[in-house]
Amino acid sequence: MKKVLVLLLLLLSIVLVSSACSNSANTGETEEKEPVAAEETPQEEPEEQPEEEVEETERVVEHMKGETAVPANPERVIVISHVSWEGSLLSVGVKPIAAMTFDDEFAPHLADKLEGVEPIPFDNEVNLEKLLELEPDLLIVSDRFDQVYDELSKIAPTIMIEVGGDWKEDHLKTTEAVGKLEEGQKVIEELDEKAAEASQKLQEALGEKTVMALSINKEDIRVFGRTDHAMNNLLYDDLKLNPYDGIPEGFGENISLEGLTVFDPDYMLDISYFRDTDYFSSVMDSEVWNNLTAVKNDNVYTLQNNWGFWDPIERANGMDEIVELFVK
Repeated sequence: MKKVLVLLLLLLSIVLVSSACSNSANTGETEEKEPVAAEETPQEEPEEQPEEEVEETERVVEHMKGETAVPANPERVIVISHVSWEGSLLSVGVKPIAAMTFDDEFAPHLADKLEGVEPIPFDNEVNLEKLLELEPDLLIVSDRFDQVYDELSKIAPTIMIEVGGDWKEDHLKTTEAVGKLEEGQKVIEELDEKAAEASQKLQEALGEKTVMALSINKEDIRVFGRTDHAMNNLLYDDLKLNPYDGIPEGFGENISLEGLTVFDPDYMLDISYFRDTDYFSSVMDSEVWNNLTAVKNDNVYTLQNNWGFWDPIERANGMDEIVELFVK
């Protein structure tokens, strides 16, 4: 009996010790563990969408009156100029709706290309009401009409160009105004190539023989000089003809019939426009004219292309004609 009691007490002690250990473990501090962040799935970058090209509706052109916003692709262009800038437009595929005429005629070398174009009679004053009726979206005008620039610019965006000695500058500004500058430059490059070929033929034919250009006007005679005019640039820069020593250095000068006595070149180019006049006949019949070396040697050549050579179409035609006249 005594042994049984001892055994029971021993078992009870074991149970109490086990219970105490269990409570001690439960009440102890547990180590906090940082939560494991969920692994982020890398997100794909959104594909860049190509920017939509926005079609320009306007361009800004710098000219002698400042800067002017013009239509990106003008469709109703009017040229108001005493030189043939409409030829520059035609050379880059732009046909104006109206252009200036002399004696109610377009320049002969452009007449067939300007069929259907409204003629604007040449005058120092522009018919503003007529222009308004035509509803242009761009006006290209020469500095001759500077005094009415403000009125013109109220009708449509107006680009004013100074008529200078360098036809290329005028041509490029004209083509820039209609958004065709690159095409305008290409036209010049093609003309330069043509001029180089023509010049070679002329040098072989003429050598050091001298040349002078003149125009018999209604009341006097224009002797063209070496520079500052599209005609002079064509003859002496592009075609490299040998100018007569006595001609003016610049644009040229107007002289009387008697003034011709100081000029005596080997060849003369006659680019007279007014031929059906009494003055023209009097010059042709005069002793002064008939005593000139070029006249006596039958070396006066009349150019059919005689509008001033301000545009590339006439310049190309003129090169062909001059080569045909001199190279025989």
